[in-house]
Amino acid sequence: MYYGESQTAIDDKGRITVPLQFRQVMEVHDHDTWFMTRGFDGAIFLFHKEQWEKLKDLGSGHSPLDPRMLDFRRMFLGSAAKVKLDKAGRLAVPALLREYAGLQKDSVLLGVEDHLELWSKEGWCAFQQQQMASYKQMAAELFTAAKSGNGKTEGAERDVDH
Repeated sequence: MYYGESQTAIDDKGRITVPLQFRQVMEVHDHDTWFMTRGFDGAIFLFHKEQWEKLKDLGSGHSPLDPRMLDFRRMFLGSAAKVKLDKAGRLAVPALLREYAGLQKDSVLLGVEDHLELWSKEGWCAFQQQQMASYKQMAAELFTAAKSGNGKTEGAERDVDH
């Protein structure tokens, strides 16, 4: 659904202009309401309303008093903000999340199929450099697992045992 990488920038009011390639998909699927939250590796995750509801439902089966789940919910839900695409195709990025992601001016909006990720330009470049050495291995493991139909990789099974 959402694919690709686009450069964007934070304006003086803390907004990003969503690149046309993503706005077109948003329009087709009526994705004008988004939830932003802390992502992983310094990124901000953006989920359209329907995807956000699915994610919340996945977590509802756990006890709210489970310490691990409570820690996750604090990080994930505690920083969440509901935003709407304005008529100019912009989304307001809350100050808390801008600070978390180190967003100053130049940023990158990344389509990752079911969600978007907003990165500082520097953070995205650093992440790519970190991952480059294992990129081939990740692909081999994922595509081998998909081909075998089990959805698991040998490495993932070994990691769980430790």
